[in-house]
Amino acid sequence: MRRKHLWKKLTAALTITATILSLTACGSSSASTATSDKKYDNHYCENGKPSKLLTQLRESGTLTVGSSGDSYAYIDKDTNEFCGIDAEIIKEVAKRLGIPNVQMKLINFSELIVNVNNGNIDMITDGMYQKEDRAEQIYYGDTWYSQGGILVVPEDSSIDGQDTFDPKKTVVGYTAGTIWQTRVEQWAKDGLIKEARDTGDQSSSLTALQYGKIDAFLTDSTVMEDMKIRTPEALKGLKFAKNYKDTDAEVGYIAPAVSFDNIAFMKEVNNVLKELRDEGFIDKSFKKVGLDPTLHTVPDDKLKCFVNTRDK
Repeated sequence: MRRKHLWKKLTAALTITATILSLTACGSSSASTATSDKKYDNHYCENGKPSKLLTQLRESGTLTVGSSGDSYAYIDKDTNEFCGIDAEIIKEVAKRLGIPNVQMKLINFSELIVNVNNGNIDMITDGMYQKEDRAEQIYYGDTWYSQGGILVVPEDSSIDGQDTFDPKKTVVGYTAGTIWQTRVEQWAKDGLIKEARDTGDQSSSLTALQYGKIDAFLTDSTVMEDMKIRTPEALKGLKFAKNYKDTDAEVGYIAPAVSFDNIAFMKEVNNVLKELRDEGFIDKSFKKVGLDPTLHTVPDDKLKCFVNTRDK
């Protein structure tokens, strides 16, 4: 009987010990989770819960963005730094979301949408205009800034704007996939120029202009503003047509974009952007890269994306 009594006492003691250890283990797990939560600022997230993509990016430590390498977002060949107005904004956004690194993949502009939709990149950050046809394929974030176009011509050219084209001779270049392709092709349809020609990226198009392959090149004003400051040799022998005028259709509102699978993540980015705008960070970024903020101000009615085809 005594042996049986001792066995009961031992069993009870072991049960109590196991219970204490179990509670301690649970307490450790909760503490670990709490510590993990405190590591990140989740007030940008809906109901304080990060999206699936944000969780993955925090774990990997890297947000991968796509750019064609123009002045909006490029890798500086001397410093290997990720630079440009889009780069300045997305790096700060990533930092505040708890993603320490931003990696840029160099991709042709016309292939950016394909690459974000196949998961090769997480986001497009390349001065992309918000356009209805694009919004059928991707989800835009809120507007980062606005811009118009600029017509580049040889220094000795008589072309001073679209009103001085020679319909029998003038050939105007554009970069495929940009809004400028639409404008230049319309000039050709309207009989204002002889030919609208795809001359490749910015660099190739400027070279074509310098070698007399085309008579003018229509492109983004921001790119040329930056180039004039950063790499003026690229514009050697060229000038900007003073009397070129945009139509309302060419005044673009720039926004980043993701696939429809990552709408929740873009909404988190939007929340950070509002904070950056309120702090004056966007204007400071323009000044940092040598651009005039007053040329790129976004009116209040254009701050939110106005072309998205879905919200979830």
